[in-house]
Amino acid sequence: MNRWQTSSFFKNLVLLSCIIGILPVILLGYLSYNKSSAILQEEVTSSKRLILKQNKEKVEYLLKTIDTLTTQTISGPVTTNTISMQTVLGFPFDYEYQNVFEKLIYELVQIQVFELGIQDVNLMSYRQDWIVEGGAIYPMKDRPLIEAHDTSLYKLQTMLQSYRDDSRRSYWKLTTDDKSGFVLKLVKHIPLNATNPDGIITVNVPMQEISKRLTGDNEEGNTLILDDQGSVLASSSKADIGTNVREESYYRQVAGSDELEGFFFYDQNGQSFVVHYNRALYNNWTYISITPLEHLMSKSNGIKLYTIIFAAILIVLVVTTSIIVSRQLYSPIQRIYRAIQPDRKQRQNNELNYIRDHLMELTQSSTKLKSEIGLLHHQTREFFVFKLLLGDTRLDSVDEQLEQHDFPTNWDQWCVLAVQIDTLEQTRYTEKDMDLMLYAIRNMMEELVPQSMRLSPVILNQGLVLIVGGALDEDIPFKVQVFNKTEEIRSRVKQYLNLQISIGISRSYTNFIYAPLAHQESLDALAYRIRLGSESILFIDEVEPSSGPTFRYPKELEFQLMEAIKQSNQEQAQEQLHAIIVKFFENPVNHYDYQHLIGRLFHNITGLVQDAGSSVQEVFEKELFSSEILVRMHTAEQVEAWFRHMIQPLLAWMEDRQRKQEINISKLMIAEIEQYYDQDLSIDMFASRLHYHPSYISRVFKKDTGVNFSEYLSNYRIEVAKRWLKDTDMKIADIAERLQYSTASNFNRNFKKIVQITPSQYREQYK
Repeated sequence: MNRWQTSSFFKNLVLLSCIIGILPVILLGYLSYNKSSAILQEEVTSSKRLILKQNKEKVEYLLKTIDTLTTQTISGPVTTNTISMQTVLGFPFDYEYQNVFEKLIYELVQIQVFELGIQDVNLMSYRQDWIVEGGAIYPMKDRPLIEAHDTSLYKLQTMLQSYRDDSRRSYWKLTTDDKSGFVLKLVKHIPLNATNPDGIITVNVPMQEISKRLTGDNEEGNTLILDDQGSVLASSSKADIGTNVREESYYRQVAGSDELEGFFFYDQNGQSFVVHYNRALYNNWTYISITPLEHLMSKSNGIKLYTIIFAAILIVLVVTTSIIVSRQLYSPIQRIYRAIQPDRKQRQNNELNYIRDHLMELTQSSTKLKSEIGLLHHQTREFFVFKLLLGDTRLDSVDEQLEQHDFPTNWDQWCVLAVQIDTLEQTRYTEKDMDLMLYAIRNMMEELVPQSMRLSPVILNQGLVLIVGGALDEDIPFKVQVFNKTEEIRSRVKQYLNLQISIGISRSYTNFIYAPLAHQESLDALAYRIRLGSESILFIDEVEPSSGPTFRYPKELEFQLMEAIKQSNQEQAQEQLHAIIVKFFENPVNHYDYQHLIGRLFHNITGLVQDAGSSVQEVFEKELFSSEILVRMHTAEQVEAWFRHMIQPLLAWMEDRQRKQEINISKLMIAEIEQYYDQDLSIDMFASRLHYHPSYISRVFKKDTGVNFSEYLSNYRIEVAKRWLKDTDMKIADIAERLQYSTASNFNRNFKKIVQITPSQYREQYK
């Protein structure tokens, strides 16, 4: 029992069983409670809707009955000799009409049925100005105010006269009365459809009578009757009668609905309510029932309690059953775990994890062993091919090793294919992807070339090497088979990898002792791409020249190229470079000659830097001197582009060097003039001393100073003469001789030309 308690697997098993058992119980209880609550709520809601409808029908029945009785009274005859109500309103209140008025009072009393709860019926004649009130007729013309009753009669008269101008001819109106409080009046003009009525009748119904007919428990909510203006005509709560609820949110929602009846929920002051409404077409009143939502849900609390108790009992049963079943399921796993007999110090709480880890270790060990054996077998196959290409395999054991490595042993002839990627330019790959691309090409070669026709392809020197072979008695010649397979490899690599490759093919041999030679021949065949271009399939016996043609190195073109570089003439340098490259490749020569020609031109160009006394590292990048660069160039275009790239920094270096030299030449000449102005100085002397052509020095000096050499020298000597004339007593003839003038007159003429006055005049200015 203690082991079960400390076992996490047993705990997880119990927990899982409890979850599987408890979740449905909780879900079932939750759904049952929600369903029963929803049904109960729907029943309560339907009950509220039915009660509201019954209230509406009872109130409307009362109102319609009163309306009908009143209409019959004012429309029917007052006496047996068919005197109408309209006629009676035209009679003055005199003794001769006593019988008619008694009959009128009788007819009005008949309206006041006890069951209808009518308080009083008022009648007024507009033409004769008399009023019926409390079952009696009172003339109002010049009536003195003697008693309080007379005052109430005048108030009644004023109220009835105020109804005369109302466009409605029959309607209900809520008023207040000093005795009964709120009173609902039925107002009708006599006759009904007259624009200028003769009189008016009102039937007064106390609101208590209306409220009596509103059934429902006030504690459960409130029932309201609203007119079309939002005024409360009747309510379960007397305090609400006479108020206006037009600004209440529930009234706006009811008013905005097009339905005659319905219900909705709304919140007010943090409390939720359900509102039922029913519109009456008879008088445009709206019957509303407002019930707190908590009241609707209160009856479901009992269901909730019983649901919780029942669910708790089921959960206890589920937990007990889960423990018993988990013990039964855990027993065999515990026996397996004990059978493994792990070290007690390394025992885990979860035995299943330990068993799983143990089995996974066994499976992984087995898989790893198989993988290592397969990889080792693959590596031994490639290692055998490497040794074969290097000539390190014993000839008498080749057939045996071919059989051991599952290679074909029935070849009568074979050859070596060397595959290289032409370029990664204008592709999505970089130099970092080279190894990955070679592996991809190797896999494609293994799929395209059947195993009966090849050994394992190997990656060697940034390329692939494949030995293919076949029998002599086959229908298709061996060379044709090799070409077809190489063309298929080239097209598939182009299609799937979007790479350009070239394939060099050696001569056919029958003995594997020639494997190193065949390998070198395949590489030599690839070297002729430089003449034939990319995506080539090159058989060494077809591309190798049978005899070497006479070829002379183009020294004249090289000299013109060097001069253009020295003069920093980029356009001329590129033209001469193109002419040299065309000259290199216009005749088919051995690929070794190609490499030597390119290397010679490279060393001669870079030698310009050393000839100038500088290091090549100051001009060129270190990668430029890599030995692999010349091997990677496979076409004349690549060679020319590479030389163009190499010449660009050399031209910039030459131009910068010349600019610095020109500045140094001018500075040196100016310094010489300032120091040796009293000696014989000339352009030829400086050209001889600086080892430059006189015209070049003259051009450089004028470019830097803005004047030619003779003018600059003459101006400087005049400045010296001005200083001597000002500060010394030297004779003008001596000054002219010191400054290398042949005669004093020449000095005077040149001085006046520059200073605008003679030397004598200049000296006089400073005395």
